[in-house]
Amino acid sequence: MRILFVNKLYAPDVAGGAEITLANLAAGMQARGHEVRVATTTAQTHNVDEDVAGIQVTRVPLRNIFWHHGGARHGALKRMLWHARDRNNAAMGSSLRKVIEEFDPDVIAFHNISGFSSAAWKVAFDLGKPAVQVLHDYYNLCPKSQMFRAGKNCESPCTQCKLFRSGRAELSNGLKAVIGVSHHVLNTHVENGLFSTVPVRKVVNNAWPVVMPASRAYGDTATTFGFIGALAEWKGVRRLLEAFQRVAKQPGVGPVKLLLAGTGEPAYEAELRATYGSDRIEFLGRVSPESFYRRIDVSVVPSLWNDPLPSVVFESLLSGVAVIGARRGGIPEMVQDGVNGLLYDPDLPTALEQCMLRLATEPGLARSFGQQAKSGSTHFADMERVVLEHLAVCEEAAQK
Repeated sequence: MRILFVNKLYAPDVAGGAEITLANLAAGMQARGHEVRVATTTAQTHNVDEDVAGIQVTRVPLRNIFWHHGGARHGALKRMLWHARDRNNAAMGSSLRKVIEEFDPDVIAFHNISGFSSAAWKVAFDLGKPAVQVLHDYYNLCPKSQMFRAGKNCESPCTQCKLFRSGRAELSNGLKAVIGVSHHVLNTHVENGLFSTVPVRKVVNNAWPVVMPASRAYGDTATTFGFIGALAEWKGVRRLLEAFQRVAKQPGVGPVKLLLAGTGEPAYEAELRATYGSDRIEFLGRVSPESFYRRIDVSVVPSLWNDPLPSVVFESLLSGVAVIGARRGGIPEMVQDGVNGLLYDPDLPTALEQCMLRLATEPGLARSFGQQAKSGSTHFADMERVVLEHLAVCEEAAQK
């Protein structure tokens, strides 16, 4: 089978888990004898054909007012104009059409189509190519891909999002299949009118190899809490810092520490460091996940937005680290409350603090959760499962 993957970025341009998942899928399907190509975007002004780790990649110039990966943050007006063009970018559709016609795939697997816009779907339909959409985020409902505004999650697209996504719900039903990385992200789209008559709808959790420690020493109680990811307000970092400060002052709590790995917007990160930095709160900057998980007893994932399936959760579990997770997005689909960690409602003021306090004071709790985390999470390290499940959907779509 000839499979064309379409995604806004591809290695070495990586923005997040979608690019990691896609690279693993492309390699896995090619290893099983399928002919694979990836279509993606480039900041160059001409097409670039190259071999990336054995995968044939075609990069087409992004026909919009700025390159959408890295670099300085653009002003609100420029961003709005970018998204307006990205509603249905006919120029990108024309560029993708040439790739499809040249490769002549049996099926097209769309991942994050930001930059390509809904014009990518239209071209596939015009050429009679069966197409699958993989949902990693909320891009097809919200230009910012988050459905999070003014500190709150959007229950449905706002007026501006509806304008930028007008016509997309009807168009989405031309797809043969849709895959969500979590039940939450798939259900959110369906509940808001997308993919309502798509014949194949399936959830396939991401996975990728994680370097797991052969053994792990657990203390009587948790002494080191950790956060790894973007230092951003929507990630709940400030609330974590404030909750930790309160926990550290509680009677009966030993000398606990909080490690934060990652970076954020410079001014915001600087303000966090100045306000909360102390001998108990350490900002590490960018570090490897493997080294980070070896240093902590508990991984805290305090997301305020409905994070579809944050890899930090399953990386923590696979590393034998208990997780405190917000009841947001796909997090409750990975964390079993009272088994491999604790779940809490971010809308309750002291809920995170109470979870941290339990793990810092109840003997054996972090050990029990950590042991259950490692033994019960191999699903998320099974890349062969992911490849086979995606492949089955592609094969079914190609026959529709």
